[in-house]
Amino acid sequence: MEKHLLEAAERGDAEAQFNLAVMYENELLDSRYVPKADRSEAIRWLLAAAEQGLPRAQVRLAELYAGQSDMPDGSVKACEWYLLAARGLRGGHLQKTQSAYQRVAKHLTPVQNAEVSRFVQSWKPKAPPALTGWPDTADRALR
Repeated sequence: MEKHLLEAAERGDAEAQFNLAVMYENELLDSRYVPKADRSEAIRWLLAAAEQGLPRAQVRLAELYAGQSDMPDGSVKACEWYLLAARGLRGGHLQKTQSAYQRVAKHLTPVQNAEVSRFVQSWKPKAPPALTGWPDTADRALR
């Protein structure tokens, strides 16, 4: 199972990338096909899925950014991803995401709000990347 999930994620399947990220994040991987679980791998796969437009990956990435109190632009990035995710959500998931966005956004300055707006207006989903040989995006993701 984990081998097939990893292969699908490496081919660019956003759902597989998200599921693999969740497994890394929760340390649910115990396999010879997947290296030891760690946060940077979880972030790498979350970012890959979020950049393709998967709303639940965008929400989870926003939650991680919102939880980074030591990160100066964490609130900005969290708001960016919350707003993008909201585009693809409905019902209770949308309401929960909107509430989370509002909690974070109330601390933004007008300049930061403008930055969020520019990002969201110009954002386009990326085509599934070939992840083999990717530079380490996990480190860049939470900067």
